[in-house]
Amino acid sequence: MSEHESSGATSAGRGARRWLLIGMMIVVIGLIVLIVVAGRMGGGERPAADAEEVQAYLDAGREALAAGEFVRAIEQLERAAELAPDNRDVHFLLGNAYTRHQEFEKAVAAYQRVLELVPNDVDALANMGVAYYQMGRLEEAIAQFQAGLALAPEDADLHYLLGAAQLQLGDLVSARQSFERAKDLNPDLPEVYFGLGMLDKLEGRREEAIANFERFLEIGPGQDKRAADEARRQLEELKASQ
Repeated sequence: MSEHESSGATSAGRGARRWLLIGMMIVVIGLIVLIVVAGRMGGGERPAADAEEVQAYLDAGREALAAGEFVRAIEQLERAAELAPDNRDVHFLLGNAYTRHQEFEKAVAAYQRVLELVPNDVDALANMGVAYYQMGRLEEAIAQFQAGLALAPEDADLHYLLGAAQLQLGDLVSARQSFERAKDLNPDLPEVYFGLGMLDKLEGRREEAIANFERFLEIGPGQDKRAADEARRQLEELKASQ
């Protein structure tokens, strides 16, 4: 991954983005069967927030998010955002929490706030693209991924995300180019083999599809059980068609 201008775009931020990749991959499975902005507080100036209090809400929100307690995470992070409206990490994690809770419009607004604070935040662009993708707004998702790639052209995750959106749109040529570029940049990225397997199956490339799904299961099944189960199901279908 490339370094980003935001000091908040740390390994924690990148890890959160990678976490969202899995959810996006599950949406790609569906291909085979297939902005709420918080208002400003009025009533005069607000006293400066206590940094320790903000950090406590931020930490509680992060822990709840990691535990899958999305409602609690949102409550804690919204409180942190009220106290520290210019904190990049608060809005980024809040966007992730909204995404996991399937409140995608609010997620987009949170990532937009990150970009107001840090205009070249690649992780915010990537995750905002994921939120648009989950809403079915694929052209807007692609625009965010391409904006991220303009800043970080060697980001394998972004090339994968772009390919997933292109695949969902039915642009198979562009999707293959994006997946292959992601694989060139990071041969150990499991999701790209899943994407290539789906693409190969759509194009009738049975042997290549089998090889890609098998590679995915070799390096990626521990990340998401649903994806592993789907890859095994696809393999069974492909091998049964011999």
